[in-house]
Amino acid sequence: MNKSIVNALKSVAVLVCVSVVCVAVLAVCNMYFPKYTPTLDRATAERINAICPTGVTDGEAFDKKYIVMLGSDDHGVDLDKYNKSNKSKKAEILAVYGEPKGENAFSYIIESSSTGRDGDIVILIAYRDAVIVGAAVKKQGESYYNKLPAELFDFLTGKSGDVDLGAEFGKTGATLSLNAINRAVNLSNDFAITYNSAIRNSMTDMASAAETNEKGEAVEL
Repeated sequence: MNKSIVNALKSVAVLVCVSVVCVAVLAVCNMYFPKYTPTLDRATAERINAICPTGVTDGEAFDKKYIVMLGSDDHGVDLDKYNKSNKSKKAEILAVYGEPKGENAFSYIIESSSTGRDGDIVILIAYRDAVIVGAAVKKQGESYYNKLPAELFDFLTGKSGDVDLGAEFGKTGATLSLNAINRAVNLSNDFAITYNSAIRNSMTDMASAAETNEKGEAVEL
């Protein structure tokens, strides 16, 4: 066997070893660091109840379905396809929640994310007719997060459509984090404007179902 063939075989062997190691590393990462999946748990309901109050306690809001998670049948959007078609915006819509009853009945909450300096920043933004009524961070691990303006999410209240957080707050010392939040907010705002009517109609149907249910009939949200 000549030297060139031996070298070629060695190169193939090295590539195979590298591939095996990479697959093993990915498997370990998926095992110990699984992909984030949005869910309506008690912690999420508590955050939503803070930015878009239902008028009842966090526990009651969760247990009695003052806050619900909407599916594609409710807002008419396949989120995977939506995110793929908006890949250039470097943000994603992760979930949509609604409040079919309570103090802010017909409001809805969009969970969106974008990658900052140290990973994904996940935010919750509450809307009424596509206008922001409250917002908060749900998940982040940014090194410089405490450098962001304390009034950042308060500033968003009353906004609709594109916002420019960089122009509003200038240099913060957390530019990458601020840019990520800006991208997530703008995609969320665009989604709210585009699908506001569909979500509102869904909320109306759910409110009717909730009212009927409270009268003692077996109707499930």
